[in-house]
Amino acid sequence: MKRALFRIAAVLCIALAAFFLMPVFGGILHFGMIWPAAVLLSAAAVLLRPDFFRRLLRPRWLRRAVSLLAAVCAAAVLVTLGMMARAAGNRPPEDMPCTVIVLGCQVLEDGRPSLMLQKRIDAAYGYLSAHPDAACVASGGLDDSETVTEAQCIRSTLVSMGIDEGRIYLEDRSRSTEENLSFSAAIIQEQGLPQQAVIASDNFHQLRAAIWAERDGLTPYAAGCASPWFLTAGYWAREAAALLCMAVTGM
Repeated sequence: MKRALFRIAAVLCIALAAFFLMPVFGGILHFGMIWPAAVLLSAAAVLLRPDFFRRLLRPRWLRRAVSLLAAVCAAAVLVTLGMMARAAGNRPPEDMPCTVIVLGCQVLEDGRPSLMLQKRIDAAYGYLSAHPDAACVASGGLDDSETVTEAQCIRSTLVSMGIDEGRIYLEDRSRSTEENLSFSAAIIQEQGLPQQAVIASDNFHQLRAAIWAERDGLTPYAAGCASPWFLTAGYWAREAAALLCMAVTGM
């Protein structure tokens, strides 16, 4: 009975690993897909061959040390994911004046926003439509494969959706989340805009964006959007690893 349960658990681990790696068939591969798949496949190996790993970790103290390390790592990841989910739900009060910051990401070769960027733009549009007095900072520079800056793409798309161009400020120099928030904060200060910032980005991205925003003197809130379902797990895992790295290195 115990062996059968181990085998069922191993099959579930393998299936989850395959789910994390599924975007490979679309030409996508990143660290957030690799490390969970590696952990899950390792767990499957232990479940399928427990006697082998028991012999491999023969001293009892070594098995306990490995188990403790695994438990600590799992707890750290779960706590981080919980904090990410909480940040994604941090909505601004309705009556609070805020400035929207749209964080850029990939622009297609023809200058149109990628699916992920369009979702961020849609999130910003929803807030700007409901709050006609709010200003917006379109943030994002020029990547090597892009023909227009992410900020220009964000602004032109919002204008085509009916947002007044005069409400949108361009920040077109940034190449990272840290620079997105730092350069946008400078524009907000220069223009005398509200320092309560509604960040339009993916849900998984909200916590790290909020950390950088607070370091730049802004009060962050979320206008989050969901990632495509088959990419969500990998992006959340990658972001959790990045946040844990920030915590360990003190960045």
